[in-house]
Amino acid sequence: MQYVIFKDLNCRIEMLENNIAYIQITEFDQVTVDQFSEALAVCKGSGMEGLIIDLRSNPGGSLSAVCEIARKILPKGLIVYTEDKYGEREELTCDGKNEIQVPMVVLINDYSASASEILAGAVKDYNIGTLIGTTTYGKGIVQRINRLDDGTALKLTVSAYYTPSGKNIHGIGIEPDIELEYDYDLAEEQEIDNQVEKAIEVLEGKIE
Repeated sequence: MQYVIFKDLNCRIEMLENNIAYIQITEFDQVTVDQFSEALAVCKGSGMEGLIIDLRSNPGGSLSAVCEIARKILPKGLIVYTEDKYGEREELTCDGKNEIQVPMVVLINDYSASASEILAGAVKDYNIGTLIGTTTYGKGIVQRINRLDDGTALKLTVSAYYTPSGKNIHGIGIEPDIELEYDYDLAEEQEIDNQVEKAIEVLEGKIE
């Protein structure tokens, strides 16, 4: 890794060799949208020819935030849809005006959940990037907290998430295109992230 451009609350970016940009998203909330927008603009301004989005161990967060971020890279079409027990469906879409124009890799693991799986699932369904890592957590439900007068609360499952192609990921997760376990020994002994190295290898092949 050559240099860190900036590190913010939920978003960290670096420029790697061969003009490959790396953006790590640790959580999805409203501030993440602005951070990602700034990060992507910096990467494009730095001559980005390939992009790695790191969603490893990202537990999710805001549905609206992940959809806003998805609209900055996805083609026109569905991002995700939800369906309740009555079959009522809500669709969240992208106009495709900002579709990513460089090869992309998304890093995932078994702690990537909820909103992370929405983004990874859409990238996989549209075949606009390569998923590397291990199968995600599999949280594909929408929950709502109802506060009660006695100070307690009830958490209710109100609907389920589906990827653009109609896959319900709850309890299943998103499978990577390239399955690769994280090598903790290599990281500790040599400070090498084998999953990032694999992402670089894949992108270099596509850039050439």
